[in-house]
Amino acid sequence: MHTIPKVQIWLITAAALLAVSCVKHKEFPPEPYLEFRRNILGAEQGVGGDTVLTLAVEFYFQDGDGDIGRKDEVEREPYVGEYFHNLHFNLEEMLSDSTYEQVYQIDSTGQRYPIVYLYHLHYMEPVNGNNSLSGTITWQVDDFASTAFFMRGKTVRYGFYLYDRALHKSNVVYTDPIKL
Repeated sequence: MHTIPKVQIWLITAAALLAVSCVKHKEFPPEPYLEFRRNILGAEQGVGGDTVLTLAVEFYFQDGDGDIGRKDEVEREPYVGEYFHNLHFNLEEMLSDSTYEQVYQIDSTGQRYPIVYLYHLHYMEPVNGNNSLSGTITWQVDDFASTAFFMRGKTVRYGFYLYDRALHKSNVVYTDPIKL
């Protein structure tokens, strides 16, 4: 049986630690960046025993200064208006020429309101030395069963983006088309 001398073990350990400590942390810009990964369509049993369609959207994110999410959803300044919610999903419908347009709801007065879903991403704590964040999020889209019902027979997608705590807006990305 061959054994490795303690000096060699120490040198191998020191070389491994040196290599790990020399790895440069990834640096990203301070604005959030998103990449769509996939739609996760599912079904669950509804309150009345019927089948309810569900949609989760998986996406990759990165942020150079690591300020994604908020600790307290009731914080006010500067999180007002457009910035109150930090994750925005906009429903779009495919037209006959394969382009998309925003879907609107019309109230009893004829006023049109875009169908948007607004969410709060919770606070994320950077765990590396340069404060950057990156990872994958799987987000459940609220009320997808209702969307599937009133958009039945149509093809839709969601455009989505997020704001970080410094109010930097990410790029807008789109889900794959969903035939309802």
